[in-house]
Amino acid sequence: MPTSRRQFIKQGAGMVTLGLIMPSALIREARAQMGDGKRRILVIIQLAGGNDTFNTLVPYTDARYYSLRPMLSFQESELKDSQGRSMVISSEFGLHPAMSEIKDFYDAGKVAIVQGVGYPEPNLSHFLSMDIWHTADLSGLAGKGWLGRYADLALVGKPGLRAASFGGELPKSLSAENVVVPNILDFSLYNFLTDPNHPGDSVNQLNTFNSLFSRSFDDGGFAKSITGAGFDAVQSAAEVQAAVRAYSSSVVYPANNPLSAVMKMAAQIVTTVESADLLYVQMGGFDTHAAQIGQTDGGQLNKFAGDHARLLLWFSQAVKAFYDDLEEHGLADDVLMMQWSEFGRRPDENASFGTDHGTSGLMFMVGNRVQGGIYGEYPSLAAIDLDNAGNPRFNVDFREVYATILDRWLDVDSAEVLGAQYPNVGFLG
Repeated sequence: MPTSRRQFIKQGAGMVTLGLIMPSALIREARAQMGDGKRRILVIIQLAGGNDTFNTLVPYTDARYYSLRPMLSFQESELKDSQGRSMVISSEFGLHPAMSEIKDFYDAGKVAIVQGVGYPEPNLSHFLSMDIWHTADLSGLAGKGWLGRYADLALVGKPGLRAASFGGELPKSLSAENVVVPNILDFSLYNFLTDPNHPGDSVNQLNTFNSLFSRSFDDGGFAKSITGAGFDAVQSAAEVQAAVRAYSSSVVYPANNPLSAVMKMAAQIVTTVESADLLYVQMGGFDTHAAQIGQTDGGQLNKFAGDHARLLLWFSQAVKAFYDDLEEHGLADDVLMMQWSEFGRRPDENASFGTDHGTSGLMFMVGNRVQGGIYGEYPSLAAIDLDNAGNPRFNVDFREVYATILDRWLDVDSAEVLGAQYPNVGFLG
């Protein structure tokens, strides 16, 4: 298929990870002219693989939960963290014992849990279901992501690095028509990379590139677009390097935690680049068909260990470290974290001490401006209410969550982004 002019420009800019960085003083002046100077930082946390709803938010009073999960289920007496503190958050629900940091945030009114989240005629393919969530299009075939459509509506022509992704590939959520979003795997690679076979010639290579790409061409022409994009990309990459070097924090991010590593990268950007208000991080591993719980050395099952406990611990610790970092930098009031996963797990356990692909999931919203609590209706586990595959039915369309964030946090008309009007879930007022 031929490559269009716009696609070529975007791809060429992506090769050098385009991101325009404006001096902080100019950004502050621009913000002062526009309004109260408050930022609206949105951090999307994708837990890829399908997080298990029923052992994340445990329905400890539901007899069906225990009959469906004789080995994996948590009794009320077991809902305690490693320090022996209760993880119960209501007369019906408790959080997984590995999530003590999230429990602290919940107790402080800074966590909203949206339960029973899904969409009509759910798809249990990781790839198609992810595309549905990424695009907010139930066919999964849309070319642009929901955040990409937001970017095309609200970010075009605005100075500075506005959005970035960390970890994995650039998510389809950020696929846009007129905005290029960099995916940063390593800050050392977010730069103009010269020929490693001639390290002593790096300055000459950079100067040659700048000379070629700063030439004058007719405005509006193809050559002008290409050279301008390339020159700006290299200049801005250098500025990002300088900004990240200026990062300083007393917060210690947990070691051997892959989500903490990318959350720290997001913090390095958001605390040093004042225009960066849309960050996307991701961590996989949630496809827990087997070994969802662990075993002791003696072969006894240990539901406080295993894959799911480790993953939820990483998530909980990473959110805490990132929040503390932004609080230290005076930005805690300006951040909203939204967690999602492409689907939940089946309510019944399998023979491998795991759970298979399910439907109805849950989402966490974390931030000082969140109206904490539990939203939506927990999916019924009654046999009569399950679908033909034995999965529960959703009660909150995930696009309602997106609409709430677009309308109440990003301050755009959600209908323009999502193509329809959806009700406000309530966690942002």
